[in-house]
Amino acid sequence: MDRREQSIGSRFVSDGRYGTVLYVGEVPPTKGTWLGVEWDDPSRGKHDGSHEGVRYFNTSHPTSGSFIRPKKAEFGVSCYTALCERYGMVDDQHGGIIQEEMFVKGGRNQLTTVEVVGAKSVNEQQSQLDQLNTVALRGMNIFGCGPGNQLERNAPNITELDVSQNLLSSWEDVANITKQLPNLETLNISENKLRLPTDPVTLQSSFKRLQNLYLVRMGLTWDQILLCSSMWPHIAQLHVCFNNITTIAQPTETLQDLEMLNFEGNGIHGWDEIQHLGNLQRLTTLIVNDIGLVDIKFCDTRLSEKTPLFPALKALSLTKNKIAEWSSFNELNKLRSLEELRIKLNPLFDHPDQETLRQLVVSRLGTLKMLNGSEVTAKERKGSEYDYLKKYGQNWMKAGGNQDQEKNKPSQEFIEEHPRYEELIKKYGAPEDSEMKQQSSALKHALISIFIDCPYFPDKAPMSKKLPGSMTIQKLKNLVQRLYKVDAAELRLSYTSKLKKNGPEFEFDNDLRQLSYFAVESGDTIVVRWT
Repeated sequence: MDRREQSIGSRFVSDGRYGTVLYVGEVPPTKGTWLGVEWDDPSRGKHDGSHEGVRYFNTSHPTSGSFIRPKKAEFGVSCYTALCERYGMVDDQHGGIIQEEMFVKGGRNQLTTVEVVGAKSVNEQQSQLDQLNTVALRGMNIFGCGPGNQLERNAPNITELDVSQNLLSSWEDVANITKQLPNLETLNISENKLRLPTDPVTLQSSFKRLQNLYLVRMGLTWDQILLCSSMWPHIAQLHVCFNNITTIAQPTETLQDLEMLNFEGNGIHGWDEIQHLGNLQRLTTLIVNDIGLVDIKFCDTRLSEKTPLFPALKALSLTKNKIAEWSSFNELNKLRSLEELRIKLNPLFDHPDQETLRQLVVSRLGTLKMLNGSEVTAKERKGSEYDYLKKYGQNWMKAGGNQDQEKNKPSQEFIEEHPRYEELIKKYGAPEDSEMKQQSSALKHALISIFIDCPYFPDKAPMSKKLPGSMTIQKLKNLVQRLYKVDAAELRLSYTSKLKKNGPEFEFDNDLRQLSYFAVESGDTIVVRWT
């Protein structure tokens, strides 16, 4: 049967609105058959399944039910029919493109016809169903696989299938489709309301090669997902965005091969719930955007240690949450493998000086290599950590810190606020007193007495120059170009601090920045090299 008949539990669409049939029969005193339905959108309905004192069905919302005539409901088509409709051969010279509808609107609302070149050849190629690998059938009103094994016979090589926002009503409907696709690796069944399977294990053979699964906006709880998870023995990526997940139980027998998990848009109660996933040994990517997260804490681990949880986690996305304290980043430094972090749209980052905030994140997370999609280079890390030492140096000394190791005893409170500070001192040395002096904004534009030295001319004494702190690195390169007769494009400039004999060099890695941005001070040396 290519079209599903009306029955209790069937999904339908009517005037673009989706719903589920919960009753089929008469509703006295009227004659004929009625469908008692529950709409996905409660505002579309009128009651809770009762009419004139008689209950015909039950709804999950007091106003989501109503009665409609069967002719008002469309129950959809089979997956194979939808496949042929979307990808089948169209016998016309335009390959199914309606030429009259192809135009652009210009000035004065003038319409210009657009000719679609190659549409027929594309249609011919796509219509070879046995060659299809990626198939998108979103919103095609599919109810199930249809009769026989038409999918398996005609399109056996599909590896990626999107049947989101259709009329599938149960996991058995889904399994009947996927068992005909032996090479299926990626499946998107988002925005389908599916009845839970009575025995999930019996459907496992229908998903034996499935690795990537999208279950978005399906009204699922985590317990329901765990119930279904035995169907997907080799799942590696799972997207469960915008569901009804508030609590998370630890997976013990299933989902052990998960590498990526996406919880975006769920109202999860807190980081304590997220930690229940910490024993997933292969989880490398975790997305918890927009879940209302306030803070992060690994209570089982001291600040100076690494947590045993999430041992393989490399990428974490925390965008659009409510994180407002730096303590959460100190906690994230406990993750032993964290390399990539996305943290935009949190209260802590509601500040105009985004570059300084970025430096502070980089300094607090020692293993970070990517931040908000941008690489953290070795140069950036070096500069950020060095500036971090200077920025909090006075606080460190007030809390008991000292350049003399025997006297260096910062308070526990300072250590808790800056757990990497002692590590950075071992890496770069303790900040000197003069490095920790706070400059006023007016001083940034004062003249700086610096030396310019080129190691290529060891017998030549460094040149002394007075430069404004507001001078950009590009202008500095122009000056150096005149001094050494070298093309500015080939120059590589760095500087060393007067306070650090044989100390590290800090490269000027942004030509548009001013000398004051790099904290260059009187007595420092500009080191000139070229390629």
